[in-house]
Amino acid sequence: MESLLMSIIPRSNFAKSVITLMTGTGLAQALPIVLAPILTRLYTPADFGVFAMYASICAVLAVLVTGKYELAIVVPKYEGEAVNLAAVTMVLSFAVSLALMVVVMVFGSKIVAFLNHPEVGVWLYCVPVATFVLGVYYALNFFANRRGGYKDMAVSRVVQSASGGVTQLLAGFSRFGFLGLVIGQLFGQFLSTLFLAKSLSGEAPKLLRRVSLKRMRCVARKYVGYPKFMVPGQLMNAGANELPLLLLTVFYGPVVAGFYSLAQRVMTAPMSLFANAIGDVYRQEAAEQYAGKGECRDIFIASFRRLLVFAFLPMIPVFVFGPSIFGFVFGEDWRGAGEIASIVSVLMFFQTVSLPLSNTVLLRGWLRLDTVWQLSRVLFVGVAFYLSSAFGVGFLNAILAYVCVCSVFFMLHSFIQFQAAKGSLVV
Repeated sequence: MESLLMSIIPRSNFAKSVITLMTGTGLAQALPIVLAPILTRLYTPADFGVFAMYASICAVLAVLVTGKYELAIVVPKYEGEAVNLAAVTMVLSFAVSLALMVVVMVFGSKIVAFLNHPEVGVWLYCVPVATFVLGVYYALNFFANRRGGYKDMAVSRVVQSASGGVTQLLAGFSRFGFLGLVIGQLFGQFLSTLFLAKSLSGEAPKLLRRVSLKRMRCVARKYVGYPKFMVPGQLMNAGANELPLLLLTVFYGPVVAGFYSLAQRVMTAPMSLFANAIGDVYRQEAAEQYAGKGECRDIFIASFRRLLVFAFLPMIPVFVFGPSIFGFVFGEDWRGAGEIASIVSVLMFFQTVSLPLSNTVLLRGWLRLDTVWQLSRVLFVGVAFYLSSAFGVGFLNAILAYVCVCSVFFMLHSFIQFQAAKGSLVV
C-alpha cells in the first residue's frame, strides 16, 4: 500500500503532508467502517434516518454560525490577521448559536410540528450546542492548516471518530435508540475540538495578545466578502448536499432516509480518506503559490490527477456489487442501502475529484461565480426531486435523477477551478 501511495504521490514536503493527514484520516474513517456492521444491528434504519435528519440540520446551520470567516484564515500574509480571523469565527459562532438556542426555546414546539416528526423534539436542543462546537473546531482546524500542523489535524480526526464511534456503540448496547447516535457524534466533535485547543495551549498567551476588538473589526471588514458571498454559496452547497436526505425523509419516510444515510456514510469514508488529505495540503500549498505567482496550475493538475485515481478505485466494486456487499456486511435488512450506494457511487466519484480543490476559486476571488454555481445546483436538485415526486416515481429513480444533475454540476465546477488555477481572467 505504501509503495502504491508513493508511486502516485512523489516524495516531497507535499507528499509527507498528504501522507500524514491521510494516515490520520484513514484511522478516523476506518473505525466507523469497522463499527458500522455492529451499529446497523444495534440501531434500526429508522434510527439512522432520524439521526441523519439531525446531522443534516446541523450541517446546514454550521454554515451560518461562522460566516465562513474560517476559510479566510489561510489567506493573510501576516499571522496577526489570521489569529484575529480565528477569533472572529469563534465569537460569531457563539453569538449565532446562542440566538439559535433562543429560537429553539421559544419556537421548539412549532418547529417539531412543522417537520412533522415528534422525534425532533428530543434532539432539537442539541443543535445549537453542536453548531457552536463545530464553529470553534473549524476555526482551530483552519488555523492549524495555515501553520502546517497536519499531525494535529490528523490526530483530531482520529479523536473525533474514535470517541464518537465508541460512544454510539455503548449507547446502542444501552438501548438509547436514535439519541445514542446523536450523543455519540456530539461527544466526538467536542473532544476533537478540545484536542486542537490543547495543541495550541502553549502558545495561547502569545496568540491572545495579538487579538483585540479593533483588529477583529478590521479583519471582519477586510474579509467581509466571505460572509457576503460565501455564506449564500456554501448554504446552497449544504442545502444541495442535505436536501436529498431531508426530502427522502418527507416523501419516503425515515427508513429510506436511513438507507440513504448509511450508503452515503460508507461511500464517503474511503473516498474522503485520500481526498480530504490532498485537499487540506493543496489549500495551503496553492495559497502560497498563488500569493507568489498569481497562479497554481501545476499543483492543481498534480492534485487533480491523484484525486482521479483515488476516486475511481473504491467506486467500481460498490457500483457493481453494492446490494450484495451491503447485505452481507450490514445484514439483509440493509440491502436497500446497497442499491442506493450503487447509484450514489457515480456522484461520489465526481464529488471526490472536485470538492478538495474548491478553494482554488476562492484564491482567484471568484466569490460571486461560486455563489451562482452553488445556487444553480441547489435549484436543479430541488427541481429533480420535485419532478420525481410529481410523477410518482420510486425513491431509487428520484436518487438517480439527483445523481445525474449533481454529476454534471461537479464536472462544470472542476472546469471553473482549472480556469482559476491558471489565473484566467475570463469569468
